[in-house]
Amino acid sequence: MELEVSIKKTLKDFTLEIDFSVSKGEIVGLLGESGSGKSMTLKSIAGIVRPDGGVIRLNGTTLFDSERKIDVPTRNRNVGYMFQSYALFPYMTVAQNVACGIKDPSKRKETVSRNLELLHIDKFADRYPRHLSGGQQQRVALARLLAASPSVIMLDEPFSALDNELKDSLQEELKSTLERSGCPILFVSHNREEVQRYCTRSLHLSEGRLLP
Repeated sequence: MELEVSIKKTLKDFTLEIDFSVSKGEIVGLLGESGSGKSMTLKSIAGIVRPDGGVIRLNGTTLFDSERKIDVPTRNRNVGYMFQSYALFPYMTVAQNVACGIKDPSKRKETVSRNLELLHIDKFADRYPRHLSGGQQQRVALARLLAASPSVIMLDEPFSALDNELKDSLQEELKSTLERSGCPILFVSHNREEVQRYCTRSLHLSEGRLLP
């Protein structure tokens, strides 16, 4: 399993032009200042934004190819993308939010329970997002993503709302869970220490280009 990205996208202040790959089981950190093109890269992979040119492949399947006029819809890409805004459904409980992406009904209850426990939010299972703190909502979004078993996981500043104590308590267990997912993982952050803690290697993005 591998994610291959080679794309170009003209933005307001610069042109995003990147070429990289992420292998099965790798957690690759994408470092860079705010506005360097990190989130735009994730949105291109997810199909939310259409690059001007290039190719995106996931596990040998072409998701985007400008020359061959291929642009697979977002809903068919099986990409797990955790937004900075969390994008939780406000009228669903925590457990219902986590369950909504699980394809096999027979495994729904077990999968929800496992991921709620992993992220220390099982006691909030029956609450609604509006009754949770920012950090708690963030963990619900991450649990929902993991429960859906995507072919690639993309985390955009996943721990920005968590305090250091909680980050430390989640670190080892969460890292091993991400590695066991058996899929390529992109971890976007501006925090070098966080990337060193969670990632197997890192890429540094500046004004749309990967630094050597």
